[in-house]
Amino acid sequence: MSDTENPGFDEIDVQAANGLLQSGDALLVDVREPQEYEFEHVPGSLLQPLSFLDPDLFPAITEKKMLFICGVGKRSAAACKQLAKAGFTNLTNISGGVDAWRKADLDLEGTRFETHDYMI
Repeated sequence: MSDTENPGFDEIDVQAANGLLQSGDALLVDVREPQEYEFEHVPGSLLQPLSFLDPDLFPAITEKKMLFICGVGKRSAAACKQLAKAGFTNLTNISGGVDAWRKADLDLEGTRFETHDYMI
């Protein structure tokens, strides 16, 4: 991918992202909407919907790599692009998003995994 297609941020797969999270070297930001996040998300991820993303209010985190995730990787790439334009560095998009995370059988949590007991 050329710099004009992907300015100011990296892209990694879910396995590499999981490794960074497990080592404590990264912070994961989920840019999906609250109902998507509530349904299923990566444990420890922080919710910052793209629809409310304001680079002026986003914290400048430099001590860790900032990973961004969404459903399939498009909204998280848009968030990275928006933040990169505002001067943020150390941004990484997770290609494939939560869909790829699920297919790789990595940990997820949320209401999707709750069991309901309808016995009377």
